[in-house]
Amino acid sequence: MTISLDRHIRVKPIYPVYRLDGTRFRIGAQAGVTVDFTDPYGQLWTLVEALDGTRPLGEVAEEVGRAHPGIGVDDVLTAVRDLDGRGFLEYARPTPYDEGRYQGNVNYFSHYAGLSAAREQPQDRLRVAHCVLFGLGGGGSYILPMLLAAGFGRITAVDYDRVELGNLNRQFLYRESDLGSYKTAVAARVAKEVNPDVEFTAVQRRIESAADVAQLVRGADVAICAIDEPPFVAQRRVNAGCVKEGVPYVCGGSFVTRGRLFSVRPHRTGCMDCLHLYYSRADPSYLSQLAGALRVEHGRVTIAFAPHIALVASLISGEAVRLVTGHAEPIALGRQLDVHFETGELEVMSQWPRDPDGCPVCGDGADLASFEVWQEAEAGSPMLR
Repeated sequence: MTISLDRHIRVKPIYPVYRLDGTRFRIGAQAGVTVDFTDPYGQLWTLVEALDGTRPLGEVAEEVGRAHPGIGVDDVLTAVRDLDGRGFLEYARPTPYDEGRYQGNVNYFSHYAGLSAAREQPQDRLRVAHCVLFGLGGGGSYILPMLLAAGFGRITAVDYDRVELGNLNRQFLYRESDLGSYKTAVAARVAKEVNPDVEFTAVQRRIESAADVAQLVRGADVAICAIDEPPFVAQRRVNAGCVKEGVPYVCGGSFVTRGRLFSVRPHRTGCMDCLHLYYSRADPSYLSQLAGALRVEHGRVTIAFAPHIALVASLISGEAVRLVTGHAEPIALGRQLDVHFETGELEVMSQWPRDPDGCPVCGDGADLASFEVWQEAEAGSPMLR
């Protein structure tokens, strides 16, 4: 990489720089990021102190050369490349987000940037991105404020339900004064109050089919499935609609002592129906277990503890941002990731491939016998495809 001596370069302000003793200093204050440097002659320390972004790199090199005769421009450039390779440097120039709403976001994103990628690029991508959120209940009511704070340029939220008293133990988007109101109406009001820069659309609709989903996500950058009615079937509808439109999505929810999420990039990773195929082939009892669960889940009780739901919702929101910005690799692509509420541990429950020959949604598969289990669950509803 060519580094111009005319550019202003600095050590990222998110990393503190401090001496440990007369020959050692440290950059960073977090395990996995912090690096200790042994510098017996103080040459690197002089360079790091001079990299404050107030002058061009050429002047910095001259200053280091005056303090340490024999250190030339090439030596400085070598050291700068090394520091950049460790993730410690960025160009010192203003961004549209300085001193504004998203400055904290940009500071966070700067960890993943460097001299080859501007720190504001992920925020730029979010500013023009469209996210469709299905569900404003337990998970969705946490996710929406996070999406608003992240700075998505456009958010569409879909729900059909009204606020009930039993929601208020975990759905902090709502107040007692909202009881009886449509969740979409409350969400529209809150979105305007929290971040009026976001183009927010509330859709009052029950998702009845994959066609409903496809219509809503068409042209979107990412979708989030935070609905669970009908159980299992709702997620499958979102999967089919998103795959049809080529929109990546994140899906997740909360159980008793665990939460779960997974994400899909259509035609690049396994989709949800690929997952069912994978399980049905790996476990001879899977279909009977699924059939039983589909029957009993229709009458299930609500299990909802706010701190746990918030934990899963934050992982889902972060995954959606990763899918859009690419600032870091998604953590749940093509795999079911469980968070254990009792221990705080994350566990990969399953990792499945795309099945282009067998899957009827993202591949060329027909309606295989393994999908007959959905007939009862879909009774009275339009077909998925």
